[in-house]
Amino acid sequence: MQIHLFRSARRWDSCLLPIDDNTFGFILQFRVRLVRIEPTSRFFNGETYATGNGRLHDTYGTFQLDAWTDQEWEDYKRRFVEVVQRHWSDRFILDPDRAWYRPRIGANLTSALIQCGLSIQLVETSAQAHQTYRIIHPQSTRFRSYVEEHNRSGVFTHLDLESQWGNRLTRIGSEDHSVDFLQTTINHEFGHTLGLNHVNGVGNSDRHYGVTLEQRENQMGMGGRLTAAHARPWIRGLWDRHHLLPQHHHPEDRVVFTGRVASPQLIEYWDNDWRPAATT
Repeated sequence: MQIHLFRSARRWDSCLLPIDDNTFGFILQFRVRLVRIEPTSRFFNGETYATGNGRLHDTYGTFQLDAWTDQEWEDYKRRFVEVVQRHWSDRFILDPDRAWYRPRIGANLTSALIQCGLSIQLVETSAQAHQTYRIIHPQSTRFRSYVEEHNRSGVFTHLDLESQWGNRLTRIGSEDHSVDFLQTTINHEFGHTLGLNHVNGVGNSDRHYGVTLEQRENQMGMGGRLTAAHARPWIRGLWDRHHLLPQHHHPEDRVVFTGRVASPQLIEYWDNDWRPAATT
């Protein structure tokens, strides 16, 4: 197996580094530009735009903007990196279906697993950035933050680093229950930056965020739960970036990696209609 350690690309860079004979680390590296949007700022991002008159216009309405203080802005930048990296980095392991890595000449092949990491570096210019996010400070909480994966951009609010409760009717067994889900918006949106769709496919209708409890609590639904499916960006990155190449370019030499979640997770929902089972 040929191993290429470093790759660069438009959406993110990546590196695949041996840790020991049985372990690699695979890190997706993002250079992110955060743009401070003030009431006097002018910008156009698809159907979202501001003309400098203190209001932001969007598909879902018009929003009055507040100004940032310098301290608020510095805190936001610092916490953006902390919140996203804490949620997405070191959360998955990729297990191979066979031995594939020879740590040194003459050594036996090992079934080396791959630990999935993510790092974010904040940059100042668009020329340096893989992703550009505009950060607004709206008076209303109704603005719907979003990512446009195709142009490597997004619009977020000052509240998106905080976990928020949202209530939805959710299918549990044969009944609909009123369930509260805890989600941090920035982590959901960064999932889109990674190339992940909503739990029920592409779209923004209520059903795309899930119908059942399992779907709703998913990170790409209404909640924050990570699953093996969320490791797909790392699996694709191994092959799309040609970090691993079969020595003789035979299809049968290709290794199949399966993702798994590396650590326990908190339950982040509350079923308001739960009742204890009746006793006999």
